[in-house]
Amino acid sequence: MTAIAESNGLWENMYQGRAAFVRYWAYIGLMLGAVGLAMFGGDGYTENGYIFQLVGQDGFMWLGTGALLGAGLSIGASMLRPAIVEGHIPKMMVSWFDGGAVMLALMAFLTIFEPTAAMVSYEDQTNLFAGHVVMTMNVLFIFSAICYIAYLFAPDSFIGGMATMTAWGGVYAGGSALLLRWYESYLFMDGAIGHAPVSNIYEVFILLCCVITIIYLQLERRYEAKAMGAFVMALVAAAVFFGIWLGSVGQGEIKPLVPALQSYWMKIHVPMNFVGYGSFAVACGAGMAYLVRQWLEVRNSKMVAVFPSLEQLDQLAYKAVAIGFPAFTLATILGAAWASEAWGGYWSWDPKETWALIVWLVYGAYLHVRISHGWHGRTLAWWTVIAFLVTVFCFLGVNMYLAGLHSYGHLS
Repeated sequence: MTAIAESNGLWENMYQGRAAFVRYWAYIGLMLGAVGLAMFGGDGYTENGYIFQLVGQDGFMWLGTGALLGAGLSIGASMLRPAIVEGHIPKMMVSWFDGGAVMLALMAFLTIFEPTAAMVSYEDQTNLFAGHVVMTMNVLFIFSAICYIAYLFAPDSFIGGMATMTAWGGVYAGGSALLLRWYESYLFMDGAIGHAPVSNIYEVFILLCCVITIIYLQLERRYEAKAMGAFVMALVAAAVFFGIWLGSVGQGEIKPLVPALQSYWMKIHVPMNFVGYGSFAVACGAGMAYLVRQWLEVRNSKMVAVFPSLEQLDQLAYKAVAIGFPAFTLATILGAAWASEAWGGYWSWDPKETWALIVWLVYGAYLHVRISHGWHGRTLAWWTVIAFLVTVFCFLGVNMYLAGLHSYGHLS
């Protein structure tokens, strides 16, 4: 028991004080090194060549120098002003940076199992390894959803722990699978079609599952709202099954980018958009949990004790929307800038743009009536559920049923 306690204490110390502060600034330095490489190093930024520079000698020099400078300066600052290491932002952000580093390391390890470029065929991509990692993600997310649902009926700490652990496992599997697909895209045609793995509906469904789960797990950890996971992870499981279907009909293949997507905007706009979508899914889960708890209260069910209070679920839905709305707003602005570059105009009332505006207005109205008019409770719980259905149509229905400038997102 003493050894376990010491191990837990060591782990906690990694995320506070000087250890977290120095690691945070080392990551910042590393990212600034990547920016410096793009602006001043080697051949500068090119869509394909920059990736190879990052993993080459130039990348090692720029990123390593940035990380060492960040770490060195932070150590000096912490010695001159010891109180600076207690800042909130480094403590909050370093775990996210660590998670990204773990995904990168896992992806690098998994490349060992990839076929060589000579063994890869664009017409037959079945021997690529990322598909196996995606299947691992699918299994973990589905198992996590089952555990969360089981937790409602048997709130045992072991079941709850398994639910959370497998959810995190699914996140790391999904994140490393996307990075691995990025690597795989460079195996075809001498790297000519290499691109970030956010270009088709199959890839963004993987991203969506991971984003929903990450946002939910952060709320679960902070507010101890484990019962809400039964509803949020059920949505993730539904997305997983849809993703499996997409793969079965050939949507999982790596394909060249259409001209409109050959832009650095894609790497910014699409992930930010899915932070919004993922947050709205979590808000929907909180809304469903609210409605179910209220229904159980009317029937004096013993299951009520497992759920967070109605007030807490109401707050969690609001917090999720408060995360997603600014992200979705920024994504919409970035999308308009991208549209201006690609099509010559910021807004064209394309079906995707129109429905994105509808989603923005729906959640903007939610925040307005809550903040300005004090609405809460059952009405807003239903609002989060219905609003998410609108979001699903914006994300999926438009791609499947409506034609427009975003027709490259159609299912083929």
